[in-house]
Amino acid sequence: MKDALMEQFSGVSRELSAYLCRLVIRPQIAAELLQTTYLRCLEASDRLPNSQEGIRAWLFKVASNLAIDELRRHGHWRETLLSDLREVAESSVSFMEQSRAMAGNPESKAIAREHLVACLACTMRNLPERRAAALLLKEVHGFSLAETADMLEATQAQVKNWLQEGRAIMTQKYGASCALLVKEGVCHQCVELDGLMSAGQGNPLVMRADLDQRFKIAVGLNQQSWAPWHLMMFELMDELV
Repeated sequence: MKDALMEQFSGVSRELSAYLCRLVIRPQIAAELLQTTYLRCLEASDRLPNSQEGIRAWLFKVASNLAIDELRRHGHWRETLLSDLREVAESSVSFMEQSRAMAGNPESKAIAREHLVACLACTMRNLPERRAAALLLKEVHGFSLAETADMLEATQAQVKNWLQEGRAIMTQKYGASCALLVKEGVCHQCVELDGLMSAGQGNPLVMRADLDQRFKIAVGLNQQSWAPWHLMMFELMDELV
């Protein structure tokens, strides 16, 4: 039974880990929540759904509840954290040396898209917890409105409102800050990183710079947790939070 559960969990774990990384940001916390989700799976082995899709939805529900509880306990989040984190990174000699050592590596090719998703996650952290979870579940991981409502123990009407409100807030925040979206924006870290890491991929939003395009890029990375450079960057976060 345990081997069968492990196999089923393994089929979902990469996507689930990516979801938790986007929701709670910090890699160590996401890993702990993933492990706790698996333990809950073992404890409920006699009550799990029969299908792989059912188990996937069940695991996302458990992980969502754990993450939301975690965020409520440690919910303080500075809106300027990503830019503040950049200052800490640039002032660290060892960090910059390690970054330059990664330049040109194949694993750094997607860094602009990865940073865009990191920015998306950090922007969502300014939303109430269940609104952020709803956006990730529906827009990035492809759950239906009804499935998302079940996972968040809400009505479909509530979730629909959360999605609309969350989108409006995020569009407003990007409109005030993102130089790729509006000319008066101030931030284009993803493009700067593409140059720093010699990735040669350019602007990830060259075709469209709206919120839907950001979610589309996040969908393409919804099986990937934080990559090596971002793992290194988020390790610096404890100095700021």
